Amino acid sequence: MESNELRIFRVVAQTGSITKAAQVLGYVQSNVTARIQQLESELNTQLFYRQRGMFLTPTGEKLLAYAEKIIYLLDEADKALNDSCDPSGSLSIGANNIISGFRLSELLAQYHKRACI
Repeated sequence: MESNELRIFRVVAQTGSITKAAQVLGYVQSNVTARIQQLESELNTQLFYRQRGMFLTPTGEKLLAYAEKIIYLLDEADKALNDSCDPSGSLSIGANNIISGFRLSELLAQYHKRACI
């Protein structure tokens, strides 16, 4: 079971439709269908009732609860690992000669120390 399959599963469950899920995800419908079928095959269970839409089976409801937690934790871990206190991007500061010569370097050093704590 891959995280991308869980993300696809969640969107299908939320939208109730393979077609709508494919549109939301920017995938072709056949890819979404194949991934759901692959997940059901891997888990050896039916996750959806297919009757004029996609409705979760009791097993699908259980998996959705876990999928939500897993996706949340994966997103949280990604954010934590990609958050950096290293400055990035451009910085433009305007100051006159007196301020820049005496205070600016000290202020930037203090800012950097606080940002990385």
